[in-house]
Amino acid sequence: MKIDDVSRIISRNAACGLFALLTTGCASVAITSRPTGADVILAIPGQESGKTLGKTPLTSSVSDIAKAANRATLVVTVKKPGYRPHSFVIPNLGSGVLEIDASLQPIGADDSQDINLAVRYILEAEKQIIDKDFKTAIKTLEKAKTANPNIAAAYMFEGIIYNLQNDTGKAKESFIRALALDPTDTEVKALLSDLGGDTAVPVPAKKGRK
Repeated sequence: MKIDDVSRIISRNAACGLFALLTTGCASVAITSRPTGADVILAIPGQESGKTLGKTPLTSSVSDIAKAANRATLVVTVKKPGYRPHSFVIPNLGSGVLEIDASLQPIGADDSQDINLAVRYILEAEKQIIDKDFKTAIKTLEKAKTANPNIAAAYMFEGIIYNLQNDTGKAKESFIRALALDPTDTEVKALLSDLGGDTAVPVPAKKGRK
């Protein structure tokens, strides 16, 4: 399932299932970055700095990461000096391999054009949601996230669509991602709370902009 060009997440449950009778806890996550050698940091409740899991490329079982966080919702950040950090949520996988490729952007790069493009796509998607053209709206929001993956509104509208389609799992993931980017958004907190989600998600440092 493609989330955006910066963070590609591909689940391969079939390959994992071949070994289901021989192993347990088959779900694992493989994290790479461009450039390589970035720190992978897990958000921990009550700890501002979080826990460093290692450097990219990094492979670990989802269960081991969950034990380190001591909670079900896993929020990690890939960061490297001189580059904007990238945060993402690891979904609850029963099995399979989660591949995450974070393309880190240099600090100081002018991304105003990308932001304006993303905002235009988000406004377009909002109109499509009002018209109940959810399939097109999802595609438009993917364009917004490709233009700039750091705008919380794109994930909020994505969560609203999934909620309207009764896909609670995907809706929660989108709302949690929105909160990771904007933890002060009370509307998203209310939407997540209505779905029984944890609104006190540990949030890594927000992506800085120069």
